[in-house]
Amino acid sequence: MSEMAKLKARHIAPKPQERGATRRCVDALVDVLIDECRPGLPADDRNVVKEYVSATLIGMPDYFQLGFRILALAFDFSALPVHGHRFTRLSPARRCRHVAAWRGSRIGFRRAMIAFYTTFACYGLYSLPAPQNAASPERIAA
Repeated sequence: MSEMAKLKARHIAPKPQERGATRRCVDALVDVLIDECRPGLPADDRNVVKEYVSATLIGMPDYFQLGFRILALAFDFSALPVHGHRFTRLSPARRCRHVAAWRGSRIGFRRAMIAFYTTFACYGLYSLPAPQNAASPERIAA
């Protein structure tokens, strides 16, 4: 049984420490990344991908978890000066622009953070069963 199937079958409830601002930020970021690849993905499948990314973060050593939590909060609050609200409170279009700004940033840790979450969101996405009208693997550009 695949990791995604296990997560979906168990309906893992987040631990209490995951329900805070960091979890909301990561969930919102993963939503944006999902919309870039598969905009019509059902909510249940989106939740499976979010749980996968969350489980990945939880599985990290504590010293990495702390760094990624701080980085997620920095990402969330960095939208304040530009958009007037935290990332988690922005509209979907503004969230996309904020992610694009970090993805194209001259500052390395910003690009690296978006690449990290993109990688694990993609792992989660492509572990889901493919829809009937999906492009064949030969047609997907690397």
